[in-house]
Amino acid sequence: MLANMVLVLFVAIIFSLIWGRLRFFKINSGTSSWLALTYDLAVAVQMIVTVWSFLNVTSITKLSLLVCALLYLLSLVLFWWSIVKAKSLDFAFSNHVGSIVTSGPFGLFRHPFYVSYIIAWFAGSWLFGSIILWATFLYLLAFYVISARKEERMIMLSDQAAQYKVYKNNVGMFLPRIKLWKRLNSER
Repeated sequence: MLANMVLVLFVAIIFSLIWGRLRFFKINSGTSSWLALTYDLAVAVQMIVTVWSFLNVTSITKLSLLVCALLYLLSLVLFWWSIVKAKSLDFAFSNHVGSIVTSGPFGLFRHPFYVSYIIAWFAGSWLFGSIILWATFLYLLAFYVISARKEERMIMLSDQAAQYKVYKNNVGMFLPRIKLWKRLNSER
C-alpha cells in the first residue's frame, strides 16, 4: 500500500516535470541542443529505472518508503510553488535574461526548480541504491550546478546585475541561508 502511494507520488513528479518541460519553460537558444538532449536522456533513465524498481524491488522497508514519500512530496510542493510564483521562466539553455523572481520559494533558494529536481532524483537513488540511478543523479546534479552558474553569469552581465547581486548575497543557490552563517562569514 505504502509502496503504491510512493509510486503515485513519483508518477505525479514525472507528469509535473514533463508538463513543465513542454508547457512552462521556454527554450530560446538552439546552441546547446545536444546538452538538452543529454539532460533529457538522463532524466528519462532516472524515470524509467525508478518506475522499474518500484515494480520489481520488494525488499524496501516501510521507514525507507516513508522517507522517500516525504522527499517526493517536498519535491512536488516545491516544484508547483515555484511554478505559481514564477509564472514563466526561460529554460536553462536560454541566452535571454528574464525577470528576477525573489518571493516564495525563490526567497529560500535562487534555483528552487533545480532543488525540487535534486530532491526527487536523490530520493529514488537513495531508496533503490541502483548504480544507474546514482550515476544519473550525479550527472544531473552536476548539470544543475553548471546550469545555475551559467544562468547567474548571464544575469550578472545584464542590466539586472545590481539587483541580482543583492539577491545572491541574501539567498543561497541550493540551500537556504541561515542568518547566523551569514553573520559568521561576514565577520571573517
